[in-house]
Amino acid sequence: MLNWGIIGPGGIAHQFAAALANSVQGKLYAVASRDITRAQAFADRYRAPVVFGDYDSLIADENIDVIYIATPHSHHFPYARACLQAGKHVLMEKPLTVNAQQTKQLVTLSEQNNCVFQEAMWSRFMPCFTQVKEWVDQQQIGDIQYITSQIGFAFSHLQNHRLTSPDLAGGALLDLGIYSVSISQFLLEEYPTSIQAMAKLDDVGIDHNTMVNMTYPSGVISQFTCTMAAQCSNVMTIHGKEGYILIPGYFWNGNQAQLYQQEKLVETIDFPHPVNGFEYQIESTMESINLGRSCDARMNHQDSIDVMLTLDAIREQIDLKFPESIEAVD
Repeated sequence: MLNWGIIGPGGIAHQFAAALANSVQGKLYAVASRDITRAQAFADRYRAPVVFGDYDSLIADENIDVIYIATPHSHHFPYARACLQAGKHVLMEKPLTVNAQQTKQLVTLSEQNNCVFQEAMWSRFMPCFTQVKEWVDQQQIGDIQYITSQIGFAFSHLQNHRLTSPDLAGGALLDLGIYSVSISQFLLEEYPTSIQAMAKLDDVGIDHNTMVNMTYPSGVISQFTCTMAAQCSNVMTIHGKEGYILIPGYFWNGNQAQLYQQEKLVETIDFPHPVNGFEYQIESTMESINLGRSCDARMNHQDSIDVMLTLDAIREQIDLKFPESIEAVD
């Protein structure tokens, strides 16, 4: 039984803890927050026996095998670095870091210390996307021509929110658009050779609406929109010469996939999650630890680096900048 620690008991950590509670391979052992009252409330809810009012103490606890990092991604790099230097395995929320250089440094550090280092891009671990990839590889829709996706919501309370803070690496691209980038890469197994991007930035330089075309060596184009200002269909469609695959309603949740050949719906598969969808990446991480592998092939280290390189290129085109204090690798 592996002991888990959580750094950052925010909203997404609740989903993680609920899924972990259903596991027979691991259990929640400790929670850390700079607000110890908050950490204690979280620990009480999910029956974690140990609470810390700082992150360093959790990282130093010899009883902890693996740490889930769920802070804003602006702070992923220093916390992950500290965990890996201490020899802890790490499952960390997406995006792994603010830029590709930080991701590369963490990958190197994880390899030097023989630690599992896994990006929590939950969609890639879901049965839905395993099935979609199988359809694509089997040529069920012929050669892929292009992929389209939309992801976004009309957030009503963004004032003083992390998504609108440059200091917290806010914006639609890194928080939402990453799903379209990562899933396209997963399906195509390619890195884009050409990127065209445009965005609407607010007064502090954060992107609220971003549109991107990514062209791959095979000629496939993946086009996506991500937004914090409008309600989207939140659908992904993979278009082939002989049909298409539709992933409806919050596509990144992987609840359903529909296969169309020509214009006819030939198969619909529903994928109800045993808990909430987080369980797949949790079990994968523990399997990696037990097998002695560095990460899962469905989201390997090069995948994480390539996704960050793509996001870096998009950021450069739309002039999305963050403070040097969170971009640094030193």
